[in-house]
Amino acid sequence: MQWVLLSLISALLLGFYDIFKKSTVVNNAIIPVLFYSTLVSGLLFAPFILTSYFYPDFYQSAFWSHFYVEPLTWRQHLLIMGKTALILVSWMFSYSAMKNLPITVVGPVNQLRPAISLILLFAIFREHLTWMQWTGVVLAMVSFWLMGRSGKKEGIHFKTNKWVYMLLASAVMVALSGVYDKFLLSGESISPSTIQAWYTVYDFIMMAVMFFLIWRPKRKDHPFEWRWGIVAMAVFVSIADVIYLSGLKQEAAVLVLIPLILYGVRLVVSFVYGALCFKERNIRSKIIPLLMVLAALVFMCI
Repeated sequence: MQWVLLSLISALLLGFYDIFKKSTVVNNAIIPVLFYSTLVSGLLFAPFILTSYFYPDFYQSAFWSHFYVEPLTWRQHLLIMGKTALILVSWMFSYSAMKNLPITVVGPVNQLRPAISLILLFAIFREHLTWMQWTGVVLAMVSFWLMGRSGKKEGIHFKTNKWVYMLLASAVMVALSGVYDKFLLSGESISPSTIQAWYTVYDFIMMAVMFFLIWRPKRKDHPFEWRWGIVAMAVFVSIADVIYLSGLKQEAAVLVLIPLILYGVRLVVSFVYGALCFKERNIRSKIIPLLMVLAALVFMCI
């Protein structure tokens, strides 16, 4: 199944994106990191927007047609702006949490997203969950509790830690965006390349407003250091998003399974890198919650 392969590739790229994200936000101002990252993403897609408008015949070949940015109505532009705002707020929460939490804690907590996605699908679309899927949801919740116990050894109390709550809020927003993406692709019949191209443009505009109105007046209190990982972040997440949307658009794609594949692979990549390269503590106590999360993903896939 092609959508499974596309999801696996996207997940691998997002795992490396998480690694670069962690390395760029530690001891660094978050808003300029996001601003320059969205600037790079926007520059990557700007040529496709311009050439699609002025030279549409260039995209008639089978290969280049995948990169064609189609004309949109004002309503469709507003819908993509809504997606952008949702993701941007999610990013602010996620980056703030990642800056202040170990990546070996962030990864497993983020894996609650599939469980949240399942619950949202049940609530919004009245989809029926099997007992195996409910077992996966329960395992995910138990793993979160175990991760909380492990976090206490590092002075992280999940019940009172605002960064954990930000991470959970980000997880809810990302789960909502998955449903939103499916609506844009199927309900509005917008191509993956078109969604991603205009998303990067609106993302940059919104971040520019925050950059000049919020960060620059107080930049002395929140110093920024340029790191080349910002460019790597933009490249990896842009490519991963296009591949993810391409898989999601296929009729055979199962909306519930794609985020499970994404988060499972992404979790393993970031966790292993955090243990080996960031030398984070209490790895042994985090392995059991990690295995439980992976088991939860398997149950939810079944």
